[in-house]
Amino acid sequence: MSYVESRGKGKYRLNVTIGTDEKGYAIRERKTVQAKNITEARKMLSVFEAEVNSGHYLKPTDITLKQFHPKWVEYIKGVQTPATRASNEQIMDNRILPKYGHVKLSTLKPMHIFNFVNDLKKDGRRLDGKKGKLSASTIRNCYKTFHSVLQSAVDLGVIKENPADSVKAPKLGKSKTDVYTKEETALMIEQLDHVPFRWKLLIILAFTVGAREGEIAALEWKHIDTKNQTIRIEQSLSDEFGLHLKDTTKTDRDRMVKIPTALSDLLDQYHKQKTKDKNIVPYTFEDDMEHLFIFSNLEGKPIRPDSISQWWRRFTNKYKLRHIRFHDLRHTSATFLINENVQSKIISGRLGHSNIQTTMNVYGHFLEEADEGAVEYFDKFLEKKKETQEKQS
Repeated sequence: MSYVESRGKGKYRLNVTIGTDEKGYAIRERKTVQAKNITEARKMLSVFEAEVNSGHYLKPTDITLKQFHPKWVEYIKGVQTPATRASNEQIMDNRILPKYGHVKLSTLKPMHIFNFVNDLKKDGRRLDGKKGKLSASTIRNCYKTFHSVLQSAVDLGVIKENPADSVKAPKLGKSKTDVYTKEETALMIEQLDHVPFRWKLLIILAFTVGAREGEIAALEWKHIDTKNQTIRIEQSLSDEFGLHLKDTTKTDRDRMVKIPTALSDLLDQYHKQKTKDKNIVPYTFEDDMEHLFIFSNLEGKPIRPDSISQWWRRFTNKYKLRHIRFHDLRHTSATFLINENVQSKIISGRLGHSNIQTTMNVYGHFLEEADEGAVEYFDKFLEKKKETQEKQS
């Protein structure tokens, strides 16, 4: 006999009876899972029952990280891109399993994760034989992989909490800000005529609006007003530990951004095309609400933020453009406006900075260059004034 018990807040306990004791009381295997509804929980019960009856089920307290590893690999197949999945599996095989594979998941503590990250910061941790320490991004990726496998164990009801949640993700070193010149920007726009229409729209949107990857991926048609030529940026997508929709931006600041006519026309054109192809379909996220994402696939699922940077690198390589990070299109947008003498306060508002000081800190050197250029206007004006006076005298 098997049945499901609702535990509230989307949690359900799966019960499978495997026999009775000497007093006639039922002996059960139980597992608590997270599910959208009772129907999904019953599907999980069927899988759980099959595992128990086949003898393949391991009680959470007995499962080691190495034993759970195959289930994690299966779990991430439909969640992560092939490239991300391959990278994560390599980290698991080379760095995590050799050290923690024998440890029971139920006994892993935040200190284990903390020690794992700290050890990666030491000399001699490179696997390629080269001298030097691991890069900040490599250490962060190792942490993310460890977090991912433990979060999968939580999602599948093997452990109650993710011990990695209590350990802060390692910080990345500050990336040098790089931007395109006007000439490079014009060349980039020109090459966009050779790519699929949705990518052309996405890149022009990134440049003119100055939006981040996660903000672009989270854009819905309800955020677009082509009549008044505005875009509202009020949410973002994160793919750091699986795809999650946040009802806020990085700086917790919603913003309404004016867009140029050319971008408004492209959005109208894209909307008409998707409507014609019947490709504007709702997608249900963790909040059980339906969302109509702009950059979605045929099932309505939004584009992954990391896939944007991956496409951008392929694009710049193919068309022989100087490569800058996709995030630097945001900086290119800001410096373009600075060079056009747009007020810093307006730029700050478009970028969603918490205050104008942030804008000054990030783009201070560009503002100084623009200020030096502004001096030329005064020189020209005063020179003309002097010439006029000399003629009059």
